[in-house]
Amino acid sequence: MLSLPLAFAMILTVLQIGLWTHAHARAQSVADHALAAARAHGATAKQGHAAARRSLDHLGGRLLDDPRVTVERGEARTDVHVRATTLSLVPGWKPSVSAHQSGPVERREPGP
Repeated sequence: MLSLPLAFAMILTVLQIGLWTHAHARAQSVADHALAAARAHGATAKQGHAAARRSLDHLGGRLLDDPRVTVERGEARTDVHVRATTLSLVPGWKPSVSAHQSGPVERREPGP
């Protein structure tokens, strides 16, 4: 008698973990694209943010709701933060996902 609700709860849990994991992978991909664009030689944080928006349009779909992207480019380092909520199988609950990438700003070295 108790086994059917327990099995149903376990299936929903596995499906929810899968949705969250897939959403996290998409957020990480958006952060990767933004970092690559923003840390390039001569690039700006605005270009990184534009790359993130393009990636969100392409990858986000309905899986990433209310995405917020922050791109900070300093003299030596670039940081990208992506935050969003994702689909939930539990009514009224919106799990959050986030991704962070950082890397050095690309510089040209003088030739020999």
